[in-house]
Amino acid sequence: MPDKITIDYYFAPMSGYAYLGHARLLNIAAQAGAQVVYHPLDMAKVFEAAGSFPPAKYPAVRQHQRKADMMRWAKKLSLPINPTPKFWPTPMPLACQVIVAAKHLGLDQGAVTQAILSAVWTHDLNISDAAEIATALRRQGIAPDPILAAALRPDIITEATSETRDAIVLGVFGSPTYVTGEDWFFGQDRLEFLEYRLGVAGLI
Repeated sequence: MPDKITIDYYFAPMSGYAYLGHARLLNIAAQAGAQVVYHPLDMAKVFEAAGSFPPAKYPAVRQHQRKADMMRWAKKLSLPINPTPKFWPTPMPLACQVIVAAKHLGLDQGAVTQAILSAVWTHDLNISDAAEIATALRRQGIAPDPILAAALRPDIITEATSETRDAIVLGVFGSPTYVTGEDWFFGQDRLEFLEYRLGVAGLI
């Protein structure tokens, strides 16, 4: 029996473009019978290692165009979005730990990730605050207490930290990045190429 197809999903828990691509990624994976492997990243460290700088530090003219682009994508995808979220940027370690903890508790990491991304881009919640992450999880129908308790375990903190370090070593430089086999696809606007690579859609 052939090995299961995997999609390594490198993303920042506060990434607007990860938010825009998340549901489509899960749909593509389901169609292809692929397993999504979640790699939540402290993106500030990734940017620093790559010698680049985060979107929050873009000049005003680029910020304006970025927000306009996100609004166009949100409209195209029929997704709600606030292009100027109240808590962005914000520290990401706790959110990363929550997503890693979900795996160890046997929870749906896709749903947990959706809750956190939506917290930033639709609900104006602070994902560096445990109480507000709890609110976000409840909105998704996920009991927050077990996952938040697990997120503070030393082994979970170590694993979450390792995700960022390993991604830097691998050469990840932005969010979201999707990897299957030897092929890398950076940005949610490349999901069509991922579909083509997995044989579940044709390019226009």
